This record gives sequence, C-alpha cells and structure tokens, in this order.
Amino acid sequence: MKRALKALAAVAAATLTVGALTSAPASAAASAPDIQPMVTYEWNTAEAGTPPSGLPCRAVTGATVCFQANGDKWWVKDTAADSASAVAHWGNYRNGTLYRQGGCRNGLGNGKWGVCNKNYYEDSTLLYQACVYDASAKVWVRCG
Repeated sequence: MKRALKALAAVAAATLTVGALTSAPASAAASAPDIQPMVTYEWNTAEAGTPPSGLPCRAVTGATVCFQANGDKWWVKDTAADSASAVAHWGNYRNGTLYRQGGCRNGLGNGKWGVCNKNYYEDSTLLYQACVYDASAKVWVRCG
C-alpha cells in the first residue's frame, strides 16, 4: 500500500487533509491518473452548480478542479470546447493507506461548473488531480 501512496503522490497535483488544508508542490503533468486496482473506483456525475469563491483549485488544459472542505464537495469546470469531460480524480487515505478513490466527471459542456457531493472522514488525507477524460473513447487525455 505504501507503493500505491507514493505512486499517487508522485502525480498528485495537491494534497488535502480533510478538515484542514495543506498543499504539496505540483509535479509534471501526467497523461493518466494512477488508479489502484485493489480499491473500487467511484465514478460520480457532476450536477450543475456554481462554486463559492476562495476554494483551493488546480487546473490543467481543459479542466479546473476545486475542493470545498465544508461539505466535502468537488467543483469541476470543463474549460475546453472538445468532446472530452473535466474530471476531479481523487484518492482518499486513512492512516497512510488508500481506502477510497474516484472521479467526479463534469459532462455538462464547455464553460460549465458541476459539483459532486462526497463524504470523507475528517482525519483522512485527499490527493487529487484535475484531469480530462474522453468518455466515448474511454481514454484519459491528461492530468495535472
């Protein structure tokens, strides 16, 4: 499991401690997220909404992802006029072990914000990336 933590941390754009925000330096953009087969991947479809101001965000060409700690909400904006979707790819760790992972996919279209409401333990750690996913081809385009 420590290998899984290091692998996701190597490509993670940011680290959050649920309940208190901490940041990690961004690494070079990866072409695909590190999805671990030992933990089920939770896909969620974003619903239309508007995020509050002042949230920590990460961006890659085609996607902006923000996390709202109060309520455990992922805000995802599609920023490209293409057929791909913006995705918040996240991994949730407790006591250094990955126990949940997933994605919040915004298929609402270019320029639109979407939100996914999750529920994380307050003492857990989140690693996340802003990604672009082509759902029709089932291909990750880029993450960062």
